[in-house]
Amino acid sequence: MDPVLASLFNFYTFSTGRRLFALFQVRKAAVAASLVDIAKHVDAAITHDMETRALEAKWVARKPTTYSPEAKQIDIYVDAAITAFRDGTDAQIRASAEGDPLAEAAQKMLAVLLPKGAGAVTSLPFVEELAEVQRILSRVDEPDYKALVTELGLTRQVARLKDLEAKYRAAIEGPGQLTFAQVKDARTKGQSLMLQAVAIILGKYPSDSEADRKARGALLSPILVQNEAIRRYLRDRKPIEDVNPETGEIEQTPPVEGESQTP
Repeated sequence: MDPVLASLFNFYTFSTGRRLFALFQVRKAAVAASLVDIAKHVDAAITHDMETRALEAKWVARKPTTYSPEAKQIDIYVDAAITAFRDGTDAQIRASAEGDPLAEAAQKMLAVLLPKGAGAVTSLPFVEELAEVQRILSRVDEPDYKALVTELGLTRQVARLKDLEAKYRAAIEGPGQLTFAQVKDARTKGQSLMLQAVAIILGKYPSDSEADRKARGALLSPILVQNEAIRRYLRDRKPIEDVNPETGEIEQTPPVEGESQTP
């Protein structure tokens, strides 16, 4: 999702069905008002989310994964690489003088990368451990951590973990297999397309004039209604139910791991 739009607009992450239901109504209002540019963008967003919905259905219906024979052995290597990274960092911390800024930076890095220790990662199932490895690698490539890793002498451990991540991913996902990352990316793009529609509407009707407020309200109302519905679910600490994109009726669908509705 575009970080600029996400930070400017205080919307919850919509489920695909709720997003589609809102977009269908926005499109209807745009067509009625002869707003070709808005209708065209919303059409593209709807097309994308129809594909996202098909991906979600395929993901929910998938059979239990049978991993390649290499996955178990690579998992052992990954566990060792994560432990080596932790041990190397710990060794530098223990060998440092009291108040050494390098040791303090190393402690903070471990608190971010391995907040519950190496064992909390190495004991995870394959898919979850792969996700944690990818998270760790994305952080150590950030400028501040990259320099710290070099100064701590951990470049070799990180290079080993990067090499194993590619092999681990291939062993877990297999060729041509649908992954949750693909579903998540499709959802993220769908949310971004919806926020772009909001931006286009606000750009076309930006003032406090009666005409702009009326037009803006007619186009944004379907999105705001769904946003408020999600807020009520969260307030009441209830699971967020999806809706049928065409009718808006609640759909009884099985939960999908990785789903999160946050502002």
